[in-house]
Amino acid sequence: MPSPPSTVAPQLQTWRPPTDPDKPACPYQTGFTIDIKSHTPPAPFGGRDYGPGTRVVVPDQALRSLKQTELVMGNPPLRTADPAAPRTHTLSVTHELAVADGRGAQLVLCTITPKVPAGQAAFQAVAKIYDPLYYSFPNKDVPSVPCDVTWLADEDYSREAAAYEHLQSIGKAGSFAPRYFGSWTFTARILIDKTTPRSRPVRLILLEYVRGPSIRELCPAPPAAATFDEAYRLEVLARVLDGDAKLRFKGINQRDLAARNVLLNYPPGLPPAERHTMIPRLVLIDYNISIVYARTKRKIGPYHGTTLPPNPMQIHWTNPLQEFRGWIPAEWEAAPRLRQEWLSKRFGGKNMASYAPITAKLEFAK
Repeated sequence: MPSPPSTVAPQLQTWRPPTDPDKPACPYQTGFTIDIKSHTPPAPFGGRDYGPGTRVVVPDQALRSLKQTELVMGNPPLRTADPAAPRTHTLSVTHELAVADGRGAQLVLCTITPKVPAGQAAFQAVAKIYDPLYYSFPNKDVPSVPCDVTWLADEDYSREAAAYEHLQSIGKAGSFAPRYFGSWTFTARILIDKTTPRSRPVRLILLEYVRGPSIRELCPAPPAAATFDEAYRLEVLARVLDGDAKLRFKGINQRDLAARNVLLNYPPGLPPAERHTMIPRLVLIDYNISIVYARTKRKIGPYHGTTLPPNPMQIHWTNPLQEFRGWIPAEWEAAPRLRQEWLSKRFGGKNMASYAPITAKLEFAK
């Protein structure tokens, strides 16, 4: 039987990023040093909760006719009012944490040396840099379609800055989330046609460097079960689910609860052999798709007016928690009832008094 004719236009099948000789190699390597200035991030935008905001999306047809450098130079980040008390620091990269062309936001460990106001001590921080020149120009799911990387970078920046501002205001930055050292901008320079110097603004945020592995890093090989017994792993999971529920109650949904986004922050100097018995500080990271309910179009979230956080049992009753595969018991995947029984035991009974009443009927899987 012959294949049906393609419904995809030829240009959708054949587009590839054009050669871009003006685009420099990703510069965010050890030794990179630049002055950064405090910045007021734009209001969070994107998706049905926040809405489109004021950022104009470059039309698809226009994207297809541009090089990434042309797109970025012609569509700078959203402008906002200057901070009331501007600050200037020097950022020096000491280690690359997650740096690659096409990755999206770049993550680097830095030394931050305050310049204005003077007299403050240097400190260590993680810089998350939203440089659209090093976002993936091809859509990662459909490579034959270009992405407006300038829109994506601004969306990530606006959402993550809003999230950390909110986390700081509710006292979670520095406990279940990293400490937040503010939003910043710097001027990057580029040479066009190898002769004409141009400059462009780049946005970033500064965060606490949380030492310790993610749950995902502990899972591959050897299996997590080889080092951490099931009781330990499930206690960590329970605290993560509880922390997430409390964030939702306090007005923020991280929306990407996964093993790669939970860090285990053990005390400095703790011998590795003792890690399997001590529950460390657990830190949830990565808020670029989060929702701060008070800043959405509706201004309120699903837990507005409640006096206690939602019960994790209700939130995750039908969630297979596959993002924690390798950490959760392997048999949960084939027998969802086992996961539900654990949820009921961990968050039911007397523990239900710590949470809002369950409003849905929870039925065990068969």
